[in-house]
Formats: sequence, C-alpha cells, structure tokens
Amino acid sequence: MSEENFIKIDSVLVDPRIFTTPYSCDVERYKCESMCCYRACIAPDTEIKMVKKHLNDIIPYLGEDNREAIRKSGFVAKCERQCPQGCEIHPDEARAARRLFGENEEFKCFLIYKGACVFLYTNKQGLKYCAIHTYAMDKGMQWEFKMKDCVQYPLSVYIKDRKNVLTIQDTPFLEHIPCMKDKTGEPMYKSLEKTITALLGKKFNDKLQKYAKRHFA
Repeated sequence: MSEENFIKIDSVLVDPRIFTTPYSCDVERYKCESMCCYRACIAPDTEIKMVKKHLNDIIPYLGEDNREAIRKSGFVAKCERQCPQGCEIHPDEARAARRLFGENEEFKCFLIYKGACVFLYTNKQGLKYCAIHTYAMDKGMQWEFKMKDCVQYPLSVYIKDRKNVLTIQDTPFLEHIPCMKDKTGEPMYKSLEKTITALLGKKFNDKLQKYAKRHFA
C-alpha cells in the first residue's frame, strides 16, 4: 500500500485498514493451539537478557520436556543447527522484525522444540500459551515484558524517513491461521489498543482513538 494513502496522526503515518479490519487473538475460540508460535520468537539482545534474568521463574510454567530442552540447549537457538538449510522465517516476518528493532540491531531466534517455540506450554484447560507472556501477566508486567516481535503481530511498526509508520504485516502465507482466515472481533485499532500503546505511546493512542471515534464510529 502506498504511504501517500496513509493517514497522519500525531506525526505517525497510519494505515487506514486498521480502522476497518477486525482481529481477535482468542486461542479458546479458534482452538488454534497458538499455531502462530510455530517458528518461535525473534528477539534482540536486550530482550534475551531480560528473559535470562527471569528464566528461573518462567521455567516452572513449562512441561518437563521443554524444561529439559532448555536445560540441555538453552533457549536461544544456534541458527546453523536450527535451520541448516538457511533461515526458515518468511521474509515478510523478518522484514517486520527488522523494521521494529532497527536495521543495525542484531537479533536471534528462540529455540524451536517439537515444531513450536520452546516457551509454549499447555495449561490446565488444555490450551497452549506462551510461558513468558503468562509469567509477565501474573507478575503485572505484561506490556513491559512481552516479546515485541510476538505482540506486534499482525501489526507492523517501524520508522521510515524519520517518520513512525503503523501498518499491517503483509504475510499472505499465514492466511491459513484461524484468526487471519476468519477475522472476527473489533477493528485492529481497538482490539490491539494495548499493543499500539506499548509500541507508540499513550499520547499517540489517545489521538488515534479520538480520530477513529470521529471518522469510523
């Protein structure tokens, strides 16, 4: 989508599709078993250090097999071993992560174990969730401590020509995932309000919500 069609709100270029595209991340409704975690998380060194600091408190959320995998190999993947044929991350996802973290920042992948992120666990209701996210929510740190690569999906936030851009990830190969195939819920500007606030700040989100109320109520 050409950026000339974007809406400028508080110096941020906003993709107008976020006002009309419904989205809901509801593992229970879709019965998807968090299948979007198939390729683990892309994280910069700052986030990796943060997880290491809290790792002893995160591990108890995991099943014994996943705990053992982390004890044996760590949670940061060795790329040449995890993806011997080259990176398996789709270019759309890699581009979204690179835009978010910055072109000059190095990032690595979490360990993939049994076809999914090693931090994926099954709760008492049989639903699969991220142990890092659950721990962060239990400790009241949910938006300071979630992996940005994970929480920004399906949005994409980046800086271009010194301007912040808020748009939607162009990942057509993920359209088989239930939440993208059967879009339900409120429009993204509303359903992802906490994510937008975490990535672009409360001041911007307040103006975004006011704009939506005026033009898309």
